[in-house]
Amino acid sequence: MSDPQPEITPTLETAAEVRADIRQALVEVEDAIAAAAPGRFAEWTEAVQKALTHLHYAFHEHIEVAEGGGLYEEVLEREPRLLPAVTKLKDEHPVILKAIHAPYRRLRERASDDFVPAEEIRDDVLKALARITRHRQKGADLVYEAYFVDLGGLD
Repeated sequence: MSDPQPEITPTLETAAEVRADIRQALVEVEDAIAAAAPGRFAEWTEAVQKALTHLHYAFHEHIEVAEGGGLYEEVLEREPRLLPAVTKLKDEHPVILKAIHAPYRRLRERASDDFVPAEEIRDDVLKALARITRHRQKGADLVYEAYFVDLGGLD
């Protein structure tokens, strides 16, 4: 007996596209924070802020698709038992947005001062990236349980 063929809905396709954009934004942020900062703090700050801005917009788009675009609704129509997982993911959204925004705001407030320890910013950003990565993993598990589709394979 073979596994049933998964149904790729338009909502799921959109979620996969947004997931790919978040992944790209994560890579851009990691590249930006990994660059050398000493002696070029202004350039480093600008690159980190630009990458964090892309990540913010990509994650905000994820929220729109998941909550407003019907992904979570579609998941719950298929598998009502997944309500606790959906609720946890929704609850993480504002926390993650705040984690993305905090280092951006910190850099912006100190833009004229060449003394924001890059290591502290990097630590804050890495914590945000870890949160997002865990969120993406939980979301992939949720979608797999509801649709038997691995979004990682659609990236």
